[in-house]
Amino acid sequence: MTTNQSRIGDWVRSTLGEDVARNIPERALRAAEEVIELAQACNVPAETLHRLVDYVFSRPAGKAYQEIGGSMVTLYAAAEALKLDADVCLVMECERIETPEVIERCRRRQLEKSAARVTGT
Repeated sequence: MTTNQSRIGDWVRSTLGEDVARNIPERALRAAEEVIELAQACNVPAETLHRLVDYVFSRPAGKAYQEIGGSMVTLYAAAEALKLDADVCLVMECERIETPEVIERCRRRQLEKSAARVTGT
């Protein structure tokens, strides 16, 4: 039986490669990027997010397993507030990212990010 986690893990490995899939800071940054985009879609001002980053980083770091659980609880709560079914949203996004054109775009963007890191920009 394929779980959502294994489905997504397989997608990341086949689309972006094993090194990117296992790069923990990269995965955390991509998760943060998506949550920031959710905040943007919900009209949260950028200044509020900047203050939130400063607040979070002023405190001790948590444990990854607890923060993943907390992130998932918070996403489900946001979906509930928005009257969306988080599980349906996930299935729709998986179907979207598994299309050939999205896979190609993600590979291109990953190559651009890698090239920018190599050149120091």
